[in-house]
Amino acid sequence: MRQLSERELDQVKKAIAVKELTSAEILIEIYDHYVSHLERFEEAEFEEQLFELEQKFTPKYCKNLQLDFYENAEKEINRLQWSILKSYFTWPRAMWTVLLFSIFIFFWLNGGDISKILVLGIPFMAGLSLNGWLWYKSYKKVSDIRKLLKSHTTLQSSYLPDSINQFVIMFLTLNTLIFTIPTLVELFNTTESLFFIIAILLALGMFVTHILSFYEACKIKSKTGLI
Repeated sequence: MRQLSERELDQVKKAIAVKELTSAEILIEIYDHYVSHLERFEEAEFEEQLFELEQKFTPKYCKNLQLDFYENAEKEINRLQWSILKSYFTWPRAMWTVLLFSIFIFFWLNGGDISKILVLGIPFMAGLSLNGWLWYKSYKKVSDIRKLLKSHTTLQSSYLPDSINQFVIMFLTLNTLIFTIPTLVELFNTTESLFFIIAILLALGMFVTHILSFYEACKIKSKTGLI
């Protein structure tokens, strides 16, 4: 096995660049496959072997690989997130879930309006911050690949679209709470009503556990993925 020259590596990069892929994981996987395959042949056979690779890895074939990877990445994150979410309600992690809800109830019952705003606002701000941090970390990893392969397309991790979905969920949940709270106050005549507290607690609890489980899943996946 030999090392490819800089000229040969540049040819490989140009061949892959014209496929205009946007998944960083698929792009680097195809690049590694090209290089590892070509290193098994002598320099005189380089052009012929590169041509054969190009016959197999056509733009259409690569786009299909990319689409399949996007779908599998979403399913993988969802399965991992669901597994983590269930763990919040099993011992010993259930203890921390109960503690979190207890803190919410304490500040809601004993605090003023500012405390209630903070109780509702902090989880949303934390979720947005985590979302931004996730994008930043992924951007740094993908930037290295973009520089290596000299790609001019908009590269991103195949796992990031799920992060966009989480942002949409946060936005919709915030709007739902904003429009629902006045209705609940009018219905129960007070923010101290047990039913009112339970309704808000359930909405906020579902939001917090959903966001935490997603980012915990991303943290686990970041050990092997570009996220």
